[in-house]
Amino acid sequence: MSEQLGADKHGARQERTRFRRQLRENPRRKAALDAALAEHAIACVDHFGAAGRAVAAYSPLPSEPGPEDLPARLARRASKVWLPISMPGGELAWALHGKGTVPGALGITEPEGARFNSNVLRSCALLIVPALAVDRGGMRLGKGAGYYDRALTALPRPAAPVVAVVYDEDVIERVPHDTHDVPVDAVITPSGFFAV
Repeated sequence: MSEQLGADKHGARQERTRFRRQLRENPRRKAALDAALAEHAIACVDHFGAAGRAVAAYSPLPSEPGPEDLPARLARRASKVWLPISMPGGELAWALHGKGTVPGALGITEPEGARFNSNVLRSCALLIVPALAVDRGGMRLGKGAGYYDRALTALPRPAAPVVAVVYDEDVIERVPHDTHDVPVDAVITPSGFFAV
């Protein structure tokens, strides 16, 4: 990664993190936005024909878009909901929602039960991922550790649609990106969802 690109990504992350911090200071507004995000996530599941099939999602941190019970809401629509677990070396493992949760690495609640590698994503009809920002070309800005990029790069193309979840303010003009960054196919915001 070039030095300039690294600085651009760092600046974009700082700006989006500042916005998320401000949003957390207004819990009523965040709750309303997160409720709308959940509704649009369900509509997105239906749109991509993933109802009654396996999907991958995430358990939102307080700083991330989506209500705490997003996996449970998705589980009412999908046959299975796979949730990520942060592993050493920047890899993600996956476990099924519904078996209970335990505190995990990085302060993220993790599902209990058997863990699988990212090959389970091949069984999914839709992959719903968090982001700090996304642009209309589908480039996604994560937190910088590359967990999702590594998991998504390993999937055969074409894979299941990948959908980023962000607030409307997180849809920006241009997300700085590298050649290894994986674009998303659609974006969910509190205003709705759109394909890219």
